[in-house]
Amino acid sequence: MKLTFLGTSAATAMPLPFCGCAVCRHARRDGGKDIRRRASLVIDGELLIDLGPDSAAACGQYGVDLTKIRVLLQTHAHSDHFDAGHFITRHPDYAVENLAPLLVAASGGTLRAMNEAIRREDGSADLSDGDFCRHLRLTLFPMAPGETAVLGNYTVTAFDSRHDPARQALVYLIERGGKSVFYGTDLLEVGEEIYACLREARPDAVILDQTYGEGKNAGGHLDAGEVAKVVRRLREIGAVTVRTHIYATHISHEGNPPHEEMCSLAGQYGYAIAYDGLTVTV
Repeated sequence: MKLTFLGTSAATAMPLPFCGCAVCRHARRDGGKDIRRRASLVIDGELLIDLGPDSAAACGQYGVDLTKIRVLLQTHAHSDHFDAGHFITRHPDYAVENLAPLLVAASGGTLRAMNEAIRREDGSADLSDGDFCRHLRLTLFPMAPGETAVLGNYTVTAFDSRHDPARQALVYLIERGGKSVFYGTDLLEVGEEIYACLREARPDAVILDQTYGEGKNAGGHLDAGEVAKVVRRLREIGAVTVRTHIYATHISHEGNPPHEEMCSLAGQYGYAIAYDGLTVTV
């Protein structure tokens, strides 16, 4: 499995447009890995996790062809993870040509929230309308926490992230050909059901939310200290080994230092910090 990080920032991107803190100043001055788009990941060029507002530009920069995507896993529908404007350009009204079918999997609550966002873009759009979905060549696949399904070439298991209980945000274990990756962005906490599944699956890659630096947690996400604890527990239960690729993503400026310093801190706890354009093969 080939993983490409299209974006690794939290909701506000990095640097924040109007922020003058030391971290954002550093990013503007030095650029490089401290410039971060909103979090998204593509697997094997055919499965996309989160169609966010920066996905199209990132795909252009990193050589990913969105016309080849066959499965979209949507974690939730917050605006940094789902861009309704991009989504509805699949409609024939936009003169799209050679449109390939797309399987869209998410929780029922997320699918409803996506539909609300789409309808704000276009009042005539409606994902509950079969004709509209046929125009966009979409198949919708509602998933519930704990459910495992075969989606295209992948076996996907969904878990509740506790991030948005009202819309039931999900995180996913994705498996193909004896390889697997856990994608856990926008996690409020790692539930016992996730630990149990990962202990059994022993994924080749684990990707975790690190929105905040240690001690700066404002809620709804993990911070650096919590990521370190999760990694330690995964090692204790045998879910990961020294060969497992473990990365933090969904990075904000709130308590997190510049990239290289973050890497040094994370390395002490046995994980790494992802950056935009990073490609990992497992």
